[in-house]
Amino acid sequence: MDIRNKDIEKLLQIIPNYPKINIFHINDISASFSKKLNEFASSKEYEYDDFYLFNPIIKTKKLDINQPRYNRHAKLYDFIFISSDLEKIEDKKLFFKKIYHICKNGAKIMIFLKQKDYELESILEDLNFVASNYIDISSDYEVLSVQKMHGWGVYDM
Repeated sequence: MDIRNKDIEKLLQIIPNYPKINIFHINDISASFSKKLNEFASSKEYEYDDFYLFNPIIKTKKLDINQPRYNRHAKLYDFIFISSDLEKIEDKKLFFKKIYHICKNGAKIMIFLKQKDYELESILEDLNFVASNYIDISSDYEVLSVQKMHGWGVYDM
């Protein structure tokens, strides 16, 4: 699965033109997507952190799925893009709990999937991610968008 530039351009329109936006990207599938996100972040003077879980496709940092926290220096992110094969993750609930903790309130998480995944939607809902929607930007993949809202489920995590 490769992500085409025109699809990336459509998706990046979601990011508002505000200062100091932090973007976290877990990517194992598309060097062009990583490059495009990096260029976009640099042009806006946003912070961009690029990681891989399973397959280093470009020079990025390895994210150890078992580490207690995914963020460095307690940085919180406004946007998290996950374009990695989630089928390889054994404990998706634990993975997304860690993702929840690196999100700013109101952060958007964009998850690239080969097809709609209602089981994943249920897991995310249980973890208090809200506003679950599929974004139709390509016939090649589905993008599941979810959001962390202020105060939702803080004590359950």
